[in-house]
Amino acid sequence: MLIKESWLYVSDNTNVCWTKTFHLYKGFNRRVTKPGLFVKGSSRVVEPPRLEYKGFKYKYSVKGDIVRSWLVRSVFRTSSFDNATVKFKTNSSILIVKKYNIKSKFLNGPISSNVRIKKLQSMFNTIL
Repeated sequence: MLIKESWLYVSDNTNVCWTKTFHLYKGFNRRVTKPGLFVKGSSRVVEPPRLEYKGFKYKYSVKGDIVRSWLVRSVFRTSSFDNATVKFKTNSSILIVKKYNIKSKFLNGPISSNVRIKKLQSMFNTIL
């Protein structure tokens, strides 16, 4: 479960490290959301671009950019059909361009089996 004004760790290889959420999709008056749903936030902690991209036209995010993200892990305990509970240390997400287009090619860390999207499950290394 995730509420507005909460911080999310970005678990892909974009230059954004942390985002702060301000909008939860699926309903205007929505108060909480769960893994597998979309969130809109602003990028708060951003790495500078690498030296390899210095002369190229490489789009990188800056602090304050509005980004869409896909909630992948949450601190709140989630249980699966076989009554196994999964709890992570941080809330984390993946940046997306449109609805199901992921912005990066490499994703870090495990994913819970409650997120039932085949595109996501194939890109992550570990499924818990």
